[in-house]
Amino acid sequence: MRALPRLTGLVFLLAFLAGCGPLYRTLVVIEPVKTGDYSVTLPEGLCTVEKAGVKLSLAFEPREKLEQAADFTNWNPYLNEQKYFFSVFKLTVENTGQEKIFVDTQKTVLLDGLGGQLNALGLDYFKSLYPVATVVQPRNTLRGDYFYDRTVIYTEDYYKYLIVDKTLFKNGELYPGVKREGYIVFERIRQEAGNITVNLPGITLNTNGSAEGRKMEELKFKFSHQVSVKEVVK
Repeated sequence: MRALPRLTGLVFLLAFLAGCGPLYRTLVVIEPVKTGDYSVTLPEGLCTVEKAGVKLSLAFEPREKLEQAADFTNWNPYLNEQKYFFSVFKLTVENTGQEKIFVDTQKTVLLDGLGGQLNALGLDYFKSLYPVATVVQPRNTLRGDYFYDRTVIYTEDYYKYLIVDKTLFKNGELYPGVKREGYIVFERIRQEAGNITVNLPGITLNTNGSAEGRKMEELKFKFSHQVSVKEVVK
């Protein structure tokens, strides 16, 4: 059975902070801009387009949905109580054609309108940020000092990486009729960015078992970006 991390110190810290003054939460609102190149569904903020046998939807993942990714705040790899760590979009791709396609979200780029560019973050990045770690704690048994019952303690980083591995969009081949969804994650967008564009160039058509087929036209989705700080009601 997996042993849960010891939360005593964390509970005490949160209680201490709660008594020191008001808590603040950063609110990020990212809404799609209608350009005519894709349909927009509100209030979900969903951008949808279907081309060349590929149906694709993209939406910014708001805080209330990101909070559901983990059972505990300190296990959440994307945010904490006060602020966002990353900017997260949810991508859904469905192969509605007759040939296999290949999706590579690592090629996705976010332009912040200020001359800056953010590249999508992959599993290797999160593996270095949240090392998969366990602590093995030996415990004496009744049989003497030469025998130990090992207790494995999983760290917070273990659970954070586990969640990233589960929720990040899985790149690879999609057969006809297959639908796949997951997160595309970027570093946090600068607060002063007013309009952003997400470019998706990493879709290949008619792959026939490889990623060297015909490249799909690059898809571009525009969003407005607003950031505010709100005091949390205790």
